[in-house]
Amino acid sequence: MKTKIFTLFLLITATGVFAGETDWQNFMLQSKSSELVFNSQVAAQTKVSPAVQVKGLKSPKKALFMSAFVPGSGEAYAGKFLKTAGFLALEAAGWALYITQNSKGNDIDAEFKKYADAHWTESVYWDWIAMHSGVDRNDMDALRAWEHDHFSHGLHEEKDQQYYEMIGKYDQFNYAWDDSDIGLLDEGFDRTTMRSKNRLYYEERRNASNQAFKNATKGLTIVLFNHILSALDAAWTVNRENKKLTANMQGDMIRLDNQSYAALTLKLNW
Repeated sequence: MKTKIFTLFLLITATGVFAGETDWQNFMLQSKSSELVFNSQVAAQTKVSPAVQVKGLKSPKKALFMSAFVPGSGEAYAGKFLKTAGFLALEAAGWALYITQNSKGNDIDAEFKKYADAHWTESVYWDWIAMHSGVDRNDMDALRAWEHDHFSHGLHEEKDQQYYEMIGKYDQFNYAWDDSDIGLLDEGFDRTTMRSKNRLYYEERRNASNQAFKNATKGLTIVLFNHILSALDAAWTVNRENKKLTANMQGDMIRLDNQSYAALTLKLNW
């Protein structure tokens, strides 16, 4: 980092601007030099706050919020355009993954539900339950009670997400698939070889839909991570760039030929 020190003598008498401490303060505030950061010594002498910013310094807080809202914008504010391009590219990739995979998941979801409605029949399932339970086929409350007592899962009355998950996942629903001639309670049922092929295909498509939705979630995770990372990087980058340019000015009174003058020492680091 380079350092330059300049000493300036302002030929202004103490009987004028510098007649007193208050005049000195007013001069410093009205001067263009107030754009510089005063060190603690000058602040103590003039009662001017040392928080005055060097002209051209940027706000890390502003950069953080900019990139938190639009990744890369804080880096652009700091003048780091390659970083801007990188964060924007990652943002676009995350949203592209989410949009494509979410759309794919919805398409397959609609597909497998339509397939289930065509190849799995709920009334056949309740016929099978009535046959093995001996319960009146028309007494749905009794059929559901028997189902609840004999199986770990009961078929939902509404065709919700659990409804479509259970008919493919659990063996008790195997018999209602249109290519199955055997059910869980039938003698000789083989869990590994006698499952409905339509059921197995259905499960394959349902799993594909779930995987697509998981990939879409990964896309959103990338987006969230990108916002956080870009925000932190923008604040750090601006703070680092600010440290490359610092200015301190020390002021004092000197006497030459029985006259009072202002002496300013300016120190620049970059």
